[in-house]
Amino acid sequence: MLYLLRHGETVFNIEGRYQGGCDSPLTARGSAQARCIGAHLARLAPCATLWVSPLPRAQASADLIAAEIAQHTGAPPARQLRTELREIALGDWDGLTRAEMEALAPGFRKRHPRRQWMFHAPGGEPLDAVLARLAQVHRAARAHPGDLVLVTHAFTGRLLRGLHAGLPLEEAVTLTAPQDAFHLLAPDGRVEAIDASARP
Repeated sequence: MLYLLRHGETVFNIEGRYQGGCDSPLTARGSAQARCIGAHLARLAPCATLWVSPLPRAQASADLIAAEIAQHTGAPPARQLRTELREIALGDWDGLTRAEMEALAPGFRKRHPRRQWMFHAPGGEPLDAVLARLAQVHRAARAHPGDLVLVTHAFTGRLLRGLHAGLPLEEAVTLTAPQDAFHLLAPDGRVEAIDASARP
């Protein structure tokens, strides 16, 4: 089975900043979210391997998840850094709020389809590059011989779920991106949300 999750809440999440390729630390709530997800995964997939985005907020979340699994199994899970799982880079707009973007480029976001402006951010990562790396990691994940946990981000997570379920881009980008739940990606293309807002 494949399990997909977003990192826990960060300082920039609270401030309404788009993190993209930059970073900010987990909040206390974000750390608790990661621990709760880890406790659920310890029951559902105690022998899973973790594939983790290289960005620090994902690495910090994976540390907490791994600690929960190790508490249950007696050993930390195998873990691999996967650069394909990084968040979409917004270039010059990494770390900015919507208001700050609007001040720099009035009306820019509204000139693009819903939630697709980011693929056109100045100095950012274009859509074809994002989809290519996510298709690559999705193929590798589906070929993995055991349970696998993908620790990633909001937009890369949306696109991965859309890719797995065969959704059109305009639908995939509007999916929710919870930080107190994770998703089961079943072999038949089904995607199931699993609430992890409380410890099991």
